[in-house]
Amino acid sequence: MNTTDSRSVTLSYTRAIISALDQLQLKLPKEAQALLTAINEEERVPMQVQEEIWLAVQAAHPDPLLGIRLGQAMQGSQMGLVGYLLMTQKNLGAALDQLLIYHPLLGEGGQFEMRRGSFYVDFCYRPNYLRCARLRVETVLSICLAQARAMTGREFQPQSIQFAYPTPSLAVQQQYQQLLQAPVQFNAESSGIRLRPQDLEIPLVAADRQVMARLKPEADALLKALTSKSLQLRVAHLLQQEPQLSREQVAARLCISPRHLGRKLLEENASFRAIQDEVRSHYACQWLRQGEKTNVDIAAALGYCDESAFGKAFRRWTGLSPKAFKAHGAE
Repeated sequence: MNTTDSRSVTLSYTRAIISALDQLQLKLPKEAQALLTAINEEERVPMQVQEEIWLAVQAAHPDPLLGIRLGQAMQGSQMGLVGYLLMTQKNLGAALDQLLIYHPLLGEGGQFEMRRGSFYVDFCYRPNYLRCARLRVETVLSICLAQARAMTGREFQPQSIQFAYPTPSLAVQQQYQQLLQAPVQFNAESSGIRLRPQDLEIPLVAADRQVMARLKPEADALLKALTSKSLQLRVAHLLQQEPQLSREQVAARLCISPRHLGRKLLEENASFRAIQDEVRSHYACQWLRQGEKTNVDIAAALGYCDESAFGKAFRRWTGLSPKAFKAHGAE
């Protein structure tokens, strides 16, 4: 694929991770330190650099609960403009609404979304990365929980914390619950924090309408500058992480309608179908070369209803059937 990853993370978030490591009396790996020293003070951290830092941290400190500990050791004030914007909202619901809007300023690695049921509200986080995913997701959710408690003067207590990962041993489950001080559920549909509807009305201790009004225009300007990058790159990044996504699902992740997505891509002389084909054909050829997945597995991973539908698409991309592609040496 010729798509370059243009995503980035704010330097303040990266520094908050480093500060949390220090607070936990854990050394920052030399590889991560070298990467940090090469970053300009005025710049954001490229996603590829951020991932190398996470890889170094994970290799140096293989603690299964490291993400939880890191999140708890971070401070809202270390989150820069977004942190202060959240703290000055009138209640927890308003703060979460602002996080839904402005989270790209902190990092473009995933999306938050709110799901409302009759007796609960799920504040979910969906990562758009594969490397160190569990560690990074748990860090994000841990800091969200810690800051929700801090902003409400510890009035907020979640109904549960949910992780879209296999259930660990009972001993590790107990460690999660002890650290998070909340019920923990594994094998969830998505990772997130489950609240009660009334929790959204809990007032924030630092609520300040005037300060919030001064911060918002600056946040709006920064967000506009950040999201003005090529839409086709953003679509490609989502599909690279989850190639089975449909146009409707990608549009939902970008918080726009499928029709609007199509129009905006057309303005860039691109189309969703072309981007999707490029990503899917790349993965299909890669997986066929590796020979570790069956055609049925590949079809499912790419979002096709069956092997036949995948075969037709593959012939359209390459002029060969998957079987012929393998027979020709997968070149």
